[in-house]
Amino acid sequence: MKFTMTEEEYLTYFNKKYWKTSSFTSGFALAVIDCIMVMLSIGTSFFLINLINHSWINFRSFITYWVYLLPMIAVFYAAGLYPGISLPPADEVKKFGICSFFVFTGIALSITVEEADDKWPIVIAFILATPFALILLPSGRELARHLLKNTKWFGVPAVIMLQGQKDFFIVDRLLSRKDLGYKPALILDGTATENSSYKDIPVFKPSSKMEAVIRKTGIKVAIIIDWEENFDLITSYFRYTITIPKAQALNTLSADVRDFGGILGFSSTHNLTKKMSIFIKRAVDLFLLLLASPIIIPVILVTAICVKVTSPGPVFYGHKRVGKSGKEFKCWKFRSMVVDADKMLEEILKDPVMAAEWEKDRKFTNDPRVTKLGKFLRKTSLDEFPQFFNVLTGEMSFIGPRPVTTPELAKYKEKAKHILSVQPGLSGMWQISGRSDTGYEERITLDSYYIQNWSVWLDLWIIIKTVYIVIKGKGAY
Repeated sequence: MKFTMTEEEYLTYFNKKYWKTSSFTSGFALAVIDCIMVMLSIGTSFFLINLINHSWINFRSFITYWVYLLPMIAVFYAAGLYPGISLPPADEVKKFGICSFFVFTGIALSITVEEADDKWPIVIAFILATPFALILLPSGRELARHLLKNTKWFGVPAVIMLQGQKDFFIVDRLLSRKDLGYKPALILDGTATENSSYKDIPVFKPSSKMEAVIRKTGIKVAIIIDWEENFDLITSYFRYTITIPKAQALNTLSADVRDFGGILGFSSTHNLTKKMSIFIKRAVDLFLLLLASPIIIPVILVTAICVKVTSPGPVFYGHKRVGKSGKEFKCWKFRSMVVDADKMLEEILKDPVMAAEWEKDRKFTNDPRVTKLGKFLRKTSLDEFPQFFNVLTGEMSFIGPRPVTTPELAKYKEKAKHILSVQPGLSGMWQISGRSDTGYEERITLDSYYIQNWSVWLDLWIIIKTVYIVIKGKGAY
């Protein structure tokens, strides 16, 4: 859309809209949340020790350890956790885990040299605070970003430098995911012939006048895609530059720089091709099953009774899915549909509108075959609890790509073998990124990202995010 804003007018526009936005305010807000989560971690561990024997430790005394917050935040800062803008989730969880372990262990060791009689319960409490911090700190960050994303003072303004409409996808992503923290303040389009706007963001063609204006704004971040114009502004002004590569399928978070006699290359490791990584992932699955069994077993029993009482027919439904290496298996769920669902589907698909919706995602937003209890089970994801049996047998993992049906594989095209190289997951990148609201192209991208970037830290972040998504009930139907 054409507009009449000049380069000089943009400076006024920027100062008015982004004067409250900075990396300092963003980092400070997240640091406050981190402090709360650290104290909550210590408080939880003190509470548990007190619960075992109230004479061992004074639960309320955990408040006195607030003095350790400043050095802990300093350690977080040194680890690169501030300002906390667009950090890779797995990297953020990993840094929180390592930093929390060393700080809490250091505090515990310092207490051991004291002569107090009650020091050992306190030492144990601080060691116990580490796993709580590993969960609570990333959870606090996730919640904080979603609470703060629409405020004027959270995030960092950035110049998006690109070559035409084909590259505007990054602008769309930043606008739809404000929690990432980068705010598109200006688009420099190397193919533009006149000034315009895109979704209320000014779009300018490159010029020496515009470069001078950018320097006056104080914007320090540039996000670059296929830039073919003058590089002087990039090399001499911006403090931080982020380059979006064309070949996204070849990039992983483990990428390292390699020097081929002055020619730079990037090396990456695909972790799920390693036998040790596969072993660790399986061990984590079994540990989580054991840890969750006291909750899972009663919930499954109660839900099974409810399904049987409210609707005639079997309690469980085994849907054929394609697993690792193309092997078919039955993905177990609580039955959430009427018993003659297949026959009903044939009638429903006679409606062109419903047929088009089914062809797109193989789902209906309001499926008439779903029972009243089934709607609740789907909304809360309780219908998927029987899949814990699939995890136990090794047909599925807690975290992995979405399990697909044979007809769906056609939509995966050349990516099918890649997706089927690992066990499908009870949860995964697709499930935490919109679930049923996400199209196939996005699902394939998310599942590919997971396979290429797997780590225990990424799995932990997905588990945390899954709990958040299930509580909200987002995208489930």
